[in-house]
Amino acid sequence: MVENRRQAAAGVLRTASRALALVVALGTVFLGGCKGGASITVDTTVPRPLVDPIPAAMGVYIDETLKTYVHEEELPEYGDYRIDIGASQTPVFARVFDAMFEDVVYVQRAGDPADSRTDQGTLAPDADDDEGEDEPDAPIRFIGNDGSSLAVDGIIAPAIEVVQFAIPDQTGGDFYEVWIRYKLTLFDAGGNALGEWPLRGYGKANERNFGHLGKQTPALHEATTWALRDAAAVLAVQFRNQAEVQDWLATIGAGEDDEGAPQ
Repeated sequence: MVENRRQAAAGVLRTASRALALVVALGTVFLGGCKGGASITVDTTVPRPLVDPIPAAMGVYIDETLKTYVHEEELPEYGDYRIDIGASQTPVFARVFDAMFEDVVYVQRAGDPADSRTDQGTLAPDADDDEGEDEPDAPIRFIGNDGSSLAVDGIIAPAIEVVQFAIPDQTGGDFYEVWIRYKLTLFDAGGNALGEWPLRGYGKANERNFGHLGKQTPALHEATTWALRDAAAVLAVQFRNQAEVQDWLATIGAGEDDEGAPQ
């Protein structure tokens, strides 16, 4: 009888060990599936800002680098991530600038598509120097999208400098987070650079709102969308506060001291 009990106990132990091994294996598969990275394409716009339009005609230059911007990053142990936000750039900035200015004209650089644009949308001088040397103070020639000359008070050119993101597995929290840093460059009507400044947007999304399986994609998409909306709101509210903008507004007779003055 003792021997029978020993055999029964051994059988129970073997069954428990197999069950434990199965649980561990399933857990490993589950966790591995949750850390497979994500690929998203964000094609969205933003709410129209409620701001008083500046009485000016603004040219807007959005180059191909910005229109096709993709951030790709490999996170060790967590997979490959791809964030495509190029398709959102034109509708987002269109919605904001259309609210900020009385008139908006979309422009291109003479010679676009050109080799004179550097990576990440940074504007470089016209590439017509035989020596190949940069001329940082040289004006840039902008034209209308139909090739016509421009009748604008200034030109603004946004470019993405950095995109960063974090996932809950990295931070130990519940949120997917996205940061986007733009650079805005302001030109006068003649294409002379008046100044540049950073524009930042931040967005986050709680992973608990997206279930257990496949939550990386919708959560990262939502966080990125909020980052775009945040950048748009900051641009609309803080544009007039930039020193370069205030000087430009005074030059074209649209500064605060000029409000109400006959045009």
